[in-house]
Amino acid sequence: MISPAPRRLRAALVRAFLAACFALTACGSRTGLNDESYVPDLLACQTTPFRARPGVALRLYATLPVAARGRAVWRVVDGPAGAPAPTLTSTGTNEANFFSNVEGTWEVELAVPSDVDDDAGADAGAPRSCRMRVVVRASGPVALCPAEVTTAPLQRVAIPATAQGDRRIESYRWTLETAPLTSARPAPSPDDTVATAYTPDVVGDYRLRLEVTDAAGEVDACATIVHAVPREGLRVELVWDPPGRSCPRNAGAACDGSDVDLHLLRAPGTGTVWRSDNDCYWFNCNASASRTLAWGAAGAADDPRLDIDDVTGHGPENVNITRPGTGPYRIGVHYFDAHGAGPQSATVVVYCGSSTPAARLGPVVLSYRGSADASDFWLVADVIPAAAGGCEVRPLSRAGLPWIVTYDDAQRGAGTGAP
Repeated sequence: MISPAPRRLRAALVRAFLAACFALTACGSRTGLNDESYVPDLLACQTTPFRARPGVALRLYATLPVAARGRAVWRVVDGPAGAPAPTLTSTGTNEANFFSNVEGTWEVELAVPSDVDDDAGADAGAPRSCRMRVVVRASGPVALCPAEVTTAPLQRVAIPATAQGDRRIESYRWTLETAPLTSARPAPSPDDTVATAYTPDVVGDYRLRLEVTDAAGEVDACATIVHAVPREGLRVELVWDPPGRSCPRNAGAACDGSDVDLHLLRAPGTGTVWRSDNDCYWFNCNASASRTLAWGAAGAADDPRLDIDDVTGHGPENVNITRPGTGPYRIGVHYFDAHGAGPQSATVVVYCGSSTPAARLGPVVLSYRGSADASDFWLVADVIPAAAGGCEVRPLSRAGLPWIVTYDDAQRGAGTGAP
């Protein structure tokens, strides 16, 4: 067994891996648009106005529940007084073609039938319609973004936006508008060119905005959604407080160098123990340090992988198994080193072959008590994969509270036979 590398080298290994990976056009990823199926579970319209030229057709788009595909209704609900109505055509999907010969601003509505439930299940409070604006003008810049792109977490994807104008385009500016709550909110890169690329860090949807400015100071903007969809049969994500505010991504935010570790133990209750080759953690299955574990069947499909060991706060860390065995697997979280910081609130999200979380656990407050062995170790949950896909997640507790022991206690078997 290889002796553990000094912990102080971990940050350098992570930075080297990320620098090498993010410098590539694609870190082993696909860069095509919509080349992986994605099923949205909500109805939503773009808040940034669509822009068009008189006499030039424009494609409108929105996010639409799959149950409503083919049944959605597009209509123009408002426009300039006395102006001829624009042409709006659709086959009931999440896209429509808009055409107007005159300048002006129109409001377009997209509605779904009242008998269509959202894809996550019946929800009487789900919106049945949404509205968007279309601005038609003969001069000024027009920014055009792809409606959506799909990739996997930590896989870089290209966003080939374009910009047009009757004057020279002077500047481009990409920003991240929204991201999942557990994301560290990585920025688009580059952020000052018409086309960019994005590397989402956790599962979920990210909204990116492009703003273009022409030589006369006229501005236009467009937006695109990046769907980060897990490909693995089991994916466990960890973040700790405050998520999305790791230095130096968000200058001036509360941030620290706390080091919290994610663990995944196979076959708990059968004599397996933490900090062994039955436990996937930073030392033995850290992809950023080229360390791997072989579990179960021949081949790598059922082997665990920790993508990144984040040692400078606040995650995310994730462990993945492409095709998990029958399990069970146990999730643990350890407060390894405070680096001068105080208690941290840890959150774990579990995905089982779907972009919808199988479970979201926490936040649970963990404390550092002077050394790694004396500090908090949270026994989070057991995951039992289902033969037909999906899984059952059984949260662990003691006296109705989160099951927290010291890391030293965990090594002596505390919790390995827990219900």
